[in-house]
Amino acid sequence: MSALPAASVSGSRAWSPGAFWPRIGACWPFLPLALFFFQLDAHDLVRSHEARAAQNAQRMLDTGEWGLPTLLDGQRDLQKPPAFYWLMALAGALNGGEVTPWVARLPAALSAVCCAALVYGFLRREGYGTGAVVAAVTLATANHFVAIGRTARIDVPLTCAVTVSLLAFYRGTQVRGADSLAGRESDCNGFPKAARNPGWFLLSAVAAGFAVLLKGPVGLALIGTTAVTFLMVEWFVCPHGERPRLPLRFAVLGVCAVAAVAVPWFVWAEHATDGEFARVFFWYHNVARFTGESEALASHPWWYYGPRFALAFAPGTFLLLPLGVWSVCSRLWNKDCTFRFGVVWLVVMVAVLSAARFKRADYLLPAFPGAALVVGCAAERWLAPRTGGRVARLARGAFVLLTAAGVGAWPVMWFVVEPAEAARQEKRPFAAAVRSVAPKPEEVLLFRTESHLLAFHLGAPLHTLVEWGELKEALATGPRVVVMPPEWVPDAERITGRKLVVVASLADLTSARPPRPLVCLRTAE
Repeated sequence: MSALPAASVSGSRAWSPGAFWPRIGACWPFLPLALFFFQLDAHDLVRSHEARAAQNAQRMLDTGEWGLPTLLDGQRDLQKPPAFYWLMALAGALNGGEVTPWVARLPAALSAVCCAALVYGFLRREGYGTGAVVAAVTLATANHFVAIGRTARIDVPLTCAVTVSLLAFYRGTQVRGADSLAGRESDCNGFPKAARNPGWFLLSAVAAGFAVLLKGPVGLALIGTTAVTFLMVEWFVCPHGERPRLPLRFAVLGVCAVAAVAVPWFVWAEHATDGEFARVFFWYHNVARFTGESEALASHPWWYYGPRFALAFAPGTFLLLPLGVWSVCSRLWNKDCTFRFGVVWLVVMVAVLSAARFKRADYLLPAFPGAALVVGCAAERWLAPRTGGRVARLARGAFVLLTAAGVGAWPVMWFVVEPAEAARQEKRPFAAAVRSVAPKPEEVLLFRTESHLLAFHLGAPLHTLVEWGELKEALATGPRVVVMPPEWVPDAERITGRKLVVVASLADLTSARPPRPLVCLRTAE
């Protein structure tokens, strides 16, 4: 394929970030900082995943046991590998050994900012000026990316690891001269042959290994299928001699690096749990989720991620769809290697995730940077021949309005929606009331009370009970403090033979009606 006309290149240079929109070009880095860090600790941990992760990290700091994730009641938490909890615990160590809501959310918020910065830096190095800004802003304002980036969940750190791995892989496969940066000038760049740098492949493999330590084999599945598909696509699209390649020795190096990073912990965990880790993590939380065998996990149709992605990526969806149509009509696929890479990234990940029966919108996040690359590449190509005209001014205004609409919704979330949800989930005052009658190191019993947030605020020692026989044995001797739903109190007194006195009620200590009432009881002498 021939290179783009010179006018297109000069037009693209004229549309540098500052020319495209001076304020965005100069100030866009402050946008993700504001979106992901403003009011980050204004409310308590509200979601079960947040409190569970905070428990794991706090226990690591309290006990010094960083191997197996373990909740504050001593139960092993084998749903995920420990890398995310390590990040949270490291942040807590810098905070004096205490995990707070801000500390718990810091790894996700930093990862979100890093993702936007990586997309921007990658496209800038590939020769995109305007496209880099458009892609970074589109990613940073995607509504679900912001929501989960402000939450103590694992999906955004996983997205960051996937992004590092795939961008490094792409850089490693491109054969180019030392002074060649304009990667979009021909269908396959057409760079003169030069020695490949194994450092890119090593970085890609290390990031892939860390993705496995974050969430297990799904990280490697997303990275591996995307990388292999991209090489296959380029094999058919590019002329011989201009195809991106993965030399065998570098592939072997990558496999060894991934194994060196991830395998030791998995082998140790399997040995430390006497095989329970493989049954719980690999079988139940990976195989059963993928196949839909577990009745406790909802199954979704194969097309679920299509409309869900459109909602989650908004307002960027309103750029992705029209630019996607224009790209098809203009045959951009045949002209732009970086654009193809973004398309493969987006399509392959959505397809891989759609193959699983159990689906969540959070799982889509690793595909978002690929979608941002598509938007950035297509936007720059579309704008290049339209510099300075009325259409360009309208496009600039539309982008500004779209960005403002995406950003403008968040103050409502920060000051209305999130405080209301935090009030419903509030557990800190109730936990303080419980600890006032059972000060540490007295053990608190939690009977049929699955509240990770309450457990986090109570702190160890805790003992979780489910069966009536367990409760009867625990209350057999001595004064004890137990938390349970109020509807179980009459049966508890009858079965255990102990008189239980209510000393605190969750409903009396919250500013909103709790979704599930709880009471704290003490055995009567």
